[in-house]
Parts: sequence; structure tokens; C-alpha cells
Amino acid sequence: MTNRLLVTGATGFVGNWTLRHWRKEHPEVEVWATGDQSTCLDELADKYSVIDLRDGNAVRELVHDCNPTQVIHLAGLVTEASLTEHITVNVLGTGNLYDALAKMGHSTEMRIIQAGTAAIYGRVRPEELPITEKNPLRPLTAYALSKVAQDYLAEMFWRTRRLNVIRARIFNLLGPGQPEHLVPASFIRQLKAICDGESLQVGNLTPRRDFVDVRDVVWAFDKLLAGGKPGKVYNVASGTSIAIKDILNELFSISGLHDVTTNEDFERMRKNDVPDIVADITSITEAIGWRPKISLRKSLEAMWE
Repeated sequence: MTNRLLVTGATGFVGNWTLRHWRKEHPEVEVWATGDQSTCLDELADKYSVIDLRDGNAVRELVHDCNPTQVIHLAGLVTEASLTEHITVNVLGTGNLYDALAKMGHSTEMRIIQAGTAAIYGRVRPEELPITEKNPLRPLTAYALSKVAQDYLAEMFWRTRRLNVIRARIFNLLGPGQPEHLVPASFIRQLKAICDGESLQVGNLTPRRDFVDVRDVVWAFDKLLAGGKPGKVYNVASGTSIAIKDILNELFSISGLHDVTTNEDFERMRKNDVPDIVADITSITEAIGWRPKISLRKSLEAMWE
């Protein structure tokens, strides 16, 4: 059987880096990629298909044609949308994919990574830090709620259909190519447009977050496919939290801009900001020996460049 990897949501931030990683580290693997828009990925994927996971027939046809031995499931709705839209894409769409995979003759040998999010932990109390995989799930947004349902869906397919899904709960991403509306990419976009003596529009700078470089995350996918335990959940993070204001100070240093004032923009404030989020990464470290290799400073420098 051809060693074939299927990557859903390949045109996104994480998907693009996933394809780059596999092309470099596993050139012998045939990579099939999917997305929701027409694009050219000829240099990174052997075959690219535009597909909507909500279309069950199209998903079944794709899975049949691809016949993957490994899957990295990244596709989903992340942007602001209604609860119905999030559930339809992130839960029902994932259900279509897993149902099609479970019907394959070699489904019990196939290995699957489901890209989850730390947003499902939601309102974390100070005494619960660092966050382990056993922490209660208290989602605060429609997106997070849909990802909780997706998380349980993966467990259901593992328990009832023996589908080898490994759940990766990813904390705050950063790295080259990060969408510009996210911290710290939003800071970089503003800093490149101003000069010393001007002001920067910011939200709340006091929350602490656990940032991890997207390239380290993709490396974690690789190692989890090889050695992660199906049915298990793994936090993918740095294991250290840093205040948003310290991210900004690092960028002042990298950019050479030091005489910049910050103005709080009410529209950038989040109503449900959790003061501190930091992961316990003991499970993934003990299981596969993974720890992030790229420092926060190196990530920010790469983003600036």
C-alpha cells in the first residue's frame, strides 16, 4: 500500500507549514491536500482537491480515491460565525470525514491527528494551572464549544469504530505567516507602518498566554503520528506563559522602535479574557520526547523578517 498522507485544511496557516514539513522531512510520502478554495500547491502536495467537508458524498469519494495511511485533520471554521455554522463545519463535517475513514478496509491501521485547540479549556482558574489534559472544559465562544464537540466526536469514533484518532490540543500559535488579525502578527503589521514617536493601538496587554511556534507544532504532529497513543489527548504548547506586553517589548527590540506609545483601543478588548493560560506538556514529552525547539525570540524575529 502506498504511504499516503491526507491533510485537510491545507491552505491555512498550520496546513501550509504541515505540507512544507512533509515535503522536506518525508519526500517518500505521497501527500494529498484539501482546502475550500482554488489554489496552487503543486510544489507542496502531490494532489490538491477543493472540498467542503459538509458534503458527505464528496468526502466519501475523496477518501476512497486517496486511500490514506495517515491523516492530519486541520480543516474547520475558526473565524467569527454563528453557533450553527461552527457546529455544521467543525462537528458534522468532521463526522463525515471520520465516518468515511472508518469504512476503509485498513481503518484500524490508519493513524489520524485531530488538530484541536486550548480554547476548549475556557475559563481556567488560577489554582488549575498549569493546564493538564484532564482539566474541565468550559468553552466561552461558539468556536470553542464546537471544538469541544469535535473533541468528543473523535473519542466516540475511537471507542466505537476503533478509528486511531490522536487529539492534539494546540495552545497560542505564532510563527511566519500567522494571520494578521492575531497577536503578535497584528503588532508587527502596525509597527511596520509607524515611526518612532507615533502610537500603537492595543488591547489588554496584561493576560499571559502560552505561545508555541507553528513549526514546532507540525513537528509534534509528525512525532504523534509515529508514536502517539490512539484515543489519547496531548497538549501541544511551550509549557511557559508570557504577558502580551512582553511580546510587544520583544518586538520593540527587534524592530528598533523604542519611542512608541501605546493606546488602549476598547474595540480590541475581549470580554472573556482569561488572566493566565499555561499548559502542562508532561504527557506529550513522556510519550514521544517532544518539546518545542524554537524560542519565542526566534519566532518573532522570523515573523518580522
